[in-house]
Amino acid sequence: MKTLLSLFCLVTYLTCALSANGWPVSLDMACDKALSAVACSFEFTNNANEDLYLLKRNTPLEGLYSQFVSVSFDGRPLEYEGIHVLRLPPTKDEFVLLKAGESISASVQITDIFRIDTDGLYTVQYSRPLQYLSVNEMSSMSIDQLRESFVRESIQLYLEDTSLLSKPKKEEVKVDYTVHLEACGSASFVGDRNNSQTLDAHKRLCGGIDKAKAGTGNNNIYVTWFGTYDGGRAATVKNVYQKMRDGITNKVCTYHNNGPSCQSNWYAYTRKGIQTVYLCNIYYGDQTYCSKSGESKEGTLLHEWAHAYGYIDDVAYGRSNCKNLARNNPSGAIRNADSFLYHYCDLQ
Repeated sequence: MKTLLSLFCLVTYLTCALSANGWPVSLDMACDKALSAVACSFEFTNNANEDLYLLKRNTPLEGLYSQFVSVSFDGRPLEYEGIHVLRLPPTKDEFVLLKAGESISASVQITDIFRIDTDGLYTVQYSRPLQYLSVNEMSSMSIDQLRESFVRESIQLYLEDTSLLSKPKKEEVKVDYTVHLEACGSASFVGDRNNSQTLDAHKRLCGGIDKAKAGTGNNNIYVTWFGTYDGGRAATVKNVYQKMRDGITNKVCTYHNNGPSCQSNWYAYTRKGIQTVYLCNIYYGDQTYCSKSGESKEGTLLHEWAHAYGYIDDVAYGRSNCKNLARNNPSGAIRNADSFLYHYCDLQ
C-alpha cells in the first residue's frame, strides 16, 4: 500500500459517565489519506441527559475558519496556514441543537490548512474546547455563560508519497492602486469602500506600534493585558511589535475590501505570513482611531497585522475574556492578537 495508516486514540476524554463533572460532549475523530488530501472526520455526541446547543464556531462544523486541530511531525508542530478571523460574539445561528444522546459530524481536509510534504508519522490533535449552552441558557442567549468541554482526542497516522498531497492555497490579489507613505511604508487597495478612513488608520500604526513597544514594561497596562510582569514575556511582546513594525514599514500592505470569504459578523481576516488584510462588513461601521472601550479600524488593522507579520494566534476575544486570559494564562496572552489590540490602543 502507498500509505500505511495507523490510527489509534492516544487520549480518551470523559464521556457520559462523567458528565456530572462537566464534560457532557464527547468527540470521536478519524483521519485518512484520500487521493491527494488528508481528510479527517469528527463526530460530536451529547452524552448528557438534557438537550444542549453546541457552538459551531471554532469547530469543523463551521468549516475551516479557525485552528481547531494541531498537526505535528516527529514532535514538531506544523504551522497553521488557514485564516484568522476577527468577528462579533456568537449569535443564535452559530449554535446547533444536539438532543440528548444524539451526534453530529463533519469532515474537512486538513491539507487545506497544513502543509504536509515529508513522509513519516504525524499526530493530529483536537486543540479547542467545545462550547455549549443549555436550552434555558439559549432561550435567554446567555453567551457570557458559555460552558466548555475539554477534549484531548489524538490520532496518529503514517503518510507516504506526501509530495503528491495538495497544499494550502493563497488567494491571488490584484490591487487597484497603491499609496506610498513617507513615514509608514505603502498601502495598496483592492476595491474602494471608505479607503480614506482605512488609510488614516494605517498611517497611525507605525508611530502607534513604537509607542506600544516603548510602553511595554512593568506597569498597569501591561499587567492588564499580558499578566504578571515577567522579563522574558515582555521581551516576547516587544519582539512581536517589532515584527509588525518591520512588516508594515518594509512591505506593501494590501487592504482587500469586502474579502471573498467574509461573513456577516466578521470584521476582517488574514493569514500568517501574507501581506493582505481582508476587510469585512462590520469593520466599516467602526470609528477610525483607537478606542479604550469599543472597536476601531485602527485596532482591527493592528490585530490582523499581529497575525500576518507578528505570527501570533487567537486565544481569546473581547476585553473581558482577554483580561481573564492575562490573569490566568499570561503565556497565552502574549500570543493572543486581541490582547495586543487592547494593549496597543490603551497606550495611544
